Amino acid sequence: MARPHAPWTLVAAIALALAAGFACKPDRPAAPGGASAPGPGGPGGQPVSPSPVATGTVAYVSVATLLRRDPSDARKVASPGGKEVANVLATLQRGEKVTPAEGAARRVGDEEWVKVRTSDDKEGWLKRSALLEGEGLTEATVLSQADVFDRPDLLAANAGRKIEPATLLLVVKSKAPFSEVNVSGGPNAWVLTDRLATGDVDVSIAKLAEKARFLRKSGKADEAAQILAFARSQFPGAPLLDAMAAQLGEVPAEGAAPGGEKKP
Repeated sequence: MARPHAPWTLVAAIALALAAGFACKPDRPAAPGGASAPGPGGPGGQPVSPSPVATGTVAYVSVATLLRRDPSDARKVASPGGKEVANVLATLQRGEKVTPAEGAARRVGDEEWVKVRTSDDKEGWLKRSALLEGEGLTEATVLSQADVFDRPDLLAANAGRKIEPATLLLVVKSKAPFSEVNVSGGPNAWVLTDRLATGDVDVSIAKLAEKARFLRKSGKADEAAQILAFARSQFPGAPLLDAMAAQLGEVPAEGAAPGGEKKP
């Protein structure tokens, strides 16, 4: 049975994360940049090669992933004292901001890893495929179901693909009247720019909805319900709350459609 409110520690952590996101929201898109740096030897003596990494710039976690002690999928690794410890420092959610560490990129086998610093100054390794790097990336969502285009052209409409409300989008670039957005679990898409909502409240709800959906898929329905309760307490009356609730399996409030809009 879902508890009505999140534990204090969970609420405090989420509130701090939202405050940090408000403070450092970028103004406009820009082309990603990077710098080359050599990487040290990989774990187990595996050969590695230098790899470019955007140092000092903000990167986004593009899909829920594990922050590792060492750049490998090994379950356990040796600590500095020689004792075996779990090779997991934290689970990072889509939309979290991290800072790539200077000169810290490794290629181990077929995987490329980047050392990053999280919002709580914890350092660890992420697969580059789980990162969206570059300056000027912006956050957005949609308030109702939005059409997707394969290219920035009205004739390239993709009838088989839609973006649901309360989806966290990372805007990569714009080509009027379209914007290219990074979407979780699929390739980038083009949408009409005027369909994007970029306000702090809407983006914050989309971030919480991302985490709640992840928790629900992970079999943690009670924790997902706590995230929804927290969102309602922080943003009472926001249209996207009904969309978020519907996606978590809750029947929308009377008079509201699943997309958060009033029924006709």
